[in-house]
Amino acid sequence: MSTKLGPTPETVYDTTRDGLHFSGGLVQLWRHRRLLWTFVLKDLRHRYTGSTIGFFWTVITPLLELCTYTFVFHVLIGVKFHPAGGWSNYALYLFAGMVTWMAFAEGLTGATTSISNHAHLIKKLNFPAIVLPAHIIVSVVLNQMIRLSVLCGAALVLGHGLSWHLVLVPFVIAVQSVLVLGLGLILATMNVYFRDTVHWLGSVLLLGMFMTPIFYPASAYPDRFKLFLQLNPIAHLVGVIQELMLNHRFPHPHSLILTVIVSVLCLVIGYSVFHHHQHKFSDLV
Repeated sequence: MSTKLGPTPETVYDTTRDGLHFSGGLVQLWRHRRLLWTFVLKDLRHRYTGSTIGFFWTVITPLLELCTYTFVFHVLIGVKFHPAGGWSNYALYLFAGMVTWMAFAEGLTGATTSISNHAHLIKKLNFPAIVLPAHIIVSVVLNQMIRLSVLCGAALVLGHGLSWHLVLVPFVIAVQSVLVLGLGLILATMNVYFRDTVHWLGSVLLLGMFMTPIFYPASAYPDRFKLFLQLNPIAHLVGVIQELMLNHRFPHPHSLILTVIVSVLCLVIGYSVFHHHQHKFSDLV
């Protein structure tokens, strides 16, 4: 009597070979969607292996950070998103920004090391390398959706409820995913050549977190630095999520248009860089 085991990345890879040379791109992601999903499930299981409360850490970790930042920035320093807003109002806006930023940072960091961390797979003939950074981003987005559901519950209890604008949130997350994938492909390629890339990225993300209006409203930005705010796509994404989920109104078209354009450009450039260098990965990792 034989026992049927679940698929592994290696076995799925064997079943998805089509005899064609891997050319990268979104078409390849769709063609190898079963392999992509298997990696996503493996990543989610790996995150919580040995943990007592499992995936609940996805919610508990940002909640602990939320309490810390709310106490420091709102209680101690007195930062407010609205003049008449109390701690609950500040916590909701802060959590919306944190969820968006954490998805961006986790996706970029994971994508950057995705190629170098899977050297044994990269050395396989015709392995679709683009699956490695892409599955990290899909995994992060799933975690982000869980956190946003917590925000929805908090908005019902502490805020002004929810509105039909919530249906637009998946579109914003899709744009965010395109942006992270494009940047992740560039950084993953760089990290193959320069292993210090991921360390530099950590420093840049720390700076970027405080330059993005997450802990304070965008209106607090000094006028002489407004250009940095306007050119920061994550600042626009944070603002759009807050507008849709908490203010119940459509964001300014400028934010959406700029973010979509930047995201598509990043994906085109990122794919081009990744595609032209991926044949060297097996010799460098």
